[in-house]
Amino acid sequence: MVNKLLNFIKHLNRQRNLKVKPLKLAIKLYLLNRKKKVRSLLTPQDYSSVAILMNDQGIGDAIVTSYLIESLRKNAFKVFVVVEKRIAFLFDEFISVDGIIFYDRKKKTELIKEYLGNTEIDVVIDLVDKGPNSVRRSQIIKALNPLHTIGFNQEKYKLYDTSIDYHDYTSHISKRSQKVLDLMNIKVDRVSYYLNIPPCNEKSVNDFLKPYKSLGKKIIIFNPFGSNSARSFSNSQIEIILSFLSQYSNFITIVVGEPDKISNIKSTNNIIINQMASFFCTVALVKHSDFVITVDTSIVHLASHYDKKMVCVYNNRIIDNKFINNFVWGPNYANAIQVFTDENVNTGLGDLISNFDINIMLKQLENELHKL
Repeated sequence: MVNKLLNFIKHLNRQRNLKVKPLKLAIKLYLLNRKKKVRSLLTPQDYSSVAILMNDQGIGDAIVTSYLIESLRKNAFKVFVVVEKRIAFLFDEFISVDGIIFYDRKKKTELIKEYLGNTEIDVVIDLVDKGPNSVRRSQIIKALNPLHTIGFNQEKYKLYDTSIDYHDYTSHISKRSQKVLDLMNIKVDRVSYYLNIPPCNEKSVNDFLKPYKSLGKKIIIFNPFGSNSARSFSNSQIEIILSFLSQYSNFITIVVGEPDKISNIKSTNNIIINQMASFFCTVALVKHSDFVITVDTSIVHLASHYDKKMVCVYNNRIIDNKFINNFVWGPNYANAIQVFTDENVNTGLGDLISNFDINIMLKQLENELHKL
C-alpha cells in the first residue's frame, strides 16, 4: 500500500514538472529579453565577425555547418564557433574557423568573456528554433553582446534582431544555412561541406589500406551504431550483415564506430574491425572507400562530402514534433540510397532499427554490390 502511494506521488510530481517546465522556460526567456528595447537593423556591409552557436550540437551538425562557415570565411568574415569541449577538436584542422569560444554548461557563460578577450562579435547566428535549450542560447547571446543576432522563428524574442520565418520541416538542414547566406548577400552555387583530414591520419589510413588495394580489393565501410539504441542495429543484425558481406572475396569490409561499441564484434573472412581510434581516421577510411553502409549518423554526411555510393537506414523519427528527420538530416545527394523502417511510430526516437527486417537491407546490398 505504501509503495503504491509513493508511486502515485512520484507520478503526480512528474506530471506537475511537465506542466511547470514550459512556464519556467517562458519566464526565463522573458526576463532575458526584456532589457532589449529595440532591434538593430541588419547591415551586412558593416560586419566583419560572426559567431555561430553550436553548443548542444554534435559531429553531424558540425559537418553540415562547415558549408556556412566556409562560405562566410570566403567572403571576408572572421568566423567563430561557440562549442562545448566534446566537439571542439573538430575545429582545429578538420573544419577551419578563426576562433573557438568554449561553453561549459556547469559554468554557464562565465568563460565566454574570458575566451573572447578583446574580440568583438558583430553577428551571432543561431540556426535552431525555440526549444528546451533556448535559455542557454539566449544567455550566450547576451554574453557575446553582438551588434546583430539572426535566428529562426524567434520573432517573439528581441534578443534576435532578425528572425527568419521558416517552417519547411521536410527540407534538408543545409537550407537554413542558405537562408542565412541570402540575408548576408552571399551567393553560393551549391551546397558543399569543407573538411580537411589531418595529414598524419590520412597517411595512417593509406598505409593501412595499401595491401588490400594492391590485391584489387574494394573497400566497404560499415557503421552499425548510431548515437542511441533506437538508431543502431542489434547484435544479431550485425552478425547477419557481416556474414553476408564476408562471402564477397573481392571486398574488404571495415567496421567503424566508437571503440567501446565495436570492440565485441569479431573479425572473420574479409571483415576487419577498425582499430584506429581517431575519428579523423574514420573520415579518411570513408574518403578512400568504395561503398558505405550506415545507420543515420555523421557517417552519412561524410559519405555525402566524398560522394560515395551508400546505403543508409533511417528510422522515421520526428524531431521536436515537427522536423521529418528522414529528409531534414538525410544524405541529400544522388549516390545515396535511403532504406526506411516501416513502423512509423512518429516519436522523437523513431522506430527501433533492431526491429527492421534485415532481409530488405541484404537485398539492397546485393543489388548494389553487383554493380561495383
